[in-house]
Amino acid sequence: MTKRPDPTFEVRFIGKDVSPESVPIRTVSEALSAVQDLASGRDPFETPHVPQSKSIGLVRVRRGSAVYTCVAQDPSGARKNLALVGKALSSPDDESENEHTIVASLKPLDRLSVIARSVGCRLEIIGLNGAPKLLATIEGDSFDKISGRHLVQGETTVVGALQRVGGATEMRCSMLVEGRHGLLYCDVASKELVQRLGQHLYEQIAATGTAVWINRIWRIYKFTVRDFTQPKTDNPLKAIEKLRKAGLRAWDSVSNPETYLRELGS
Repeated sequence: MTKRPDPTFEVRFIGKDVSPESVPIRTVSEALSAVQDLASGRDPFETPHVPQSKSIGLVRVRRGSAVYTCVAQDPSGARKNLALVGKALSSPDDESENEHTIVASLKPLDRLSVIARSVGCRLEIIGLNGAPKLLATIEGDSFDKISGRHLVQGETTVVGALQRVGGATEMRCSMLVEGRHGLLYCDVASKELVQRLGQHLYEQIAATGTAVWINRIWRIYKFTVRDFTQPKTDNPLKAIEKLRKAGLRAWDSVSNPETYLRELGS
């Protein structure tokens, strides 16, 4: 028989009347997926998926309230990353915190805080290297506490190629934006706007709306589309002719522009 691997950490759902059978499988799956993101330390804006070498697996489930014991492919790295997240959560105003840890943990912490509120519990992550050690605690308001210092909101315009529109439960779209790794997933303000966007799939649009940025690095964390237009591109020859009419035609009378510029410089 294959020897059971030594567990790396536990994820505990702690709350009144919480038990393994009371937590929906989908909720457990989403929570463990978010914890895997935290344990891997990946930047979701740069790396779309957790690499196999950083993945975690479920070893066993037990009561007390609902405890999920996990094993990581990289145990020491997983415990280190989870401890960094725990430190950031316990000291949200600490200026010495690791900025990469904050950026990488925002999305999974957002998901875990929503889960903690929906289940009515707190989530504890316990390291199992020797004596059990509390690495991080996530509660319903944990994301709000940490995001207040790291997210800013404002109105902006985003230009990109529209890739998808709609959704089974939410009004959303996705855009391919130059300079961004992966798609930008956006909320859409109204059903009418979704229908209008649907007529311009795979076309370039200029979407206006409300953005939430991660400060200091100014990555868009969330974007809500409230309206859009399509950028108008002129014929290049017509654009050049407009420039000539605006004053550049004066160069037509200069027989040798290179010599003329050299004389000006001297």
